[in-house]
Amino acid sequence: MGKGQWKVIALFVSPAFLMYGIFMVYPYMRAFYIGLTDWHGVSARMSFIGLKNFSAMLHDPYFWNALKNTVFFTVTNGTIVPIIALFFAVAMSRELVWGSRFFRITYFFPNLISVVAIAVLWSFVLNPDFGILSNFLRLLGVDNPPPWLGSVKTAPWCIVAVKVWAAVGFYMILYLSALEGIPTDLYDSAKIDGASEWKTFRHVTFPLLGEIMKVTVVFLLLNGFGTFAVVKIMTDGGPNRSTETLATYLYDNAFKFGKFGYATAIAIALFLITFTLALLSIRLQRRETVQY
Repeated sequence: MGKGQWKVIALFVSPAFLMYGIFMVYPYMRAFYIGLTDWHGVSARMSFIGLKNFSAMLHDPYFWNALKNTVFFTVTNGTIVPIIALFFAVAMSRELVWGSRFFRITYFFPNLISVVAIAVLWSFVLNPDFGILSNFLRLLGVDNPPPWLGSVKTAPWCIVAVKVWAAVGFYMILYLSALEGIPTDLYDSAKIDGASEWKTFRHVTFPLLGEIMKVTVVFLLLNGFGTFAVVKIMTDGGPNRSTETLATYLYDNAFKFGKFGYATAIAIALFLITFTLALLSIRLQRRETVQY
């Protein structure tokens, strides 16, 4: 490749690199620096304090509580969503359910609604006084329905239910696209060999979904550790911090308490945890691609 060609390539590529550097690289570098200061977010004064924010984080019980809740939401959603989504995808692809095309659209519909609207909608549904769910239980003879979002026992599981409801359709479509790419000859061969539906799924379908499963795990990790809008709108981290996540905790530190330096340190910790787990997940799932 000649020198002139390199100049042409550099001419077209440099604007993209410049924009990436300004809007991606620089903010990340700036955030790492702010995490080492005591900045309050409203003044130009920014004193360097080294690792004091990170040291305070290690001794902050609210941080560990938020991390525990974040892990809970990540694990529960990361377990429930793929199971339900894969079940629906297999049922739709094999047309085991009448009107499968209609259900494909129905299950995917929550992904067309903003997360804020979903959280507000479910806040009304779960309202103990006039919510649809509580009124339905009253019709069945339950005089005192539980305070869904007001109890330490039920609030976390309500958040899980809402996140599962909102996410299943997206992952169902991912699995459907992968399932429809599997040649029908493989299923015909399994049927001729006398394989049951379960054995066909275990030895044919599931191994061929390996690549999409890797993507699913990474997506669910990022989604779980980034849990914010649903919790912020529905419970604001309550009751008694039982639904508080790292994202809501760093938001409160920044915009309620004016501790932008400490909030940025939490954001850095969140980034490092998520990045490490994503890399670890990809490495653990590394295997040869199944060819067909």
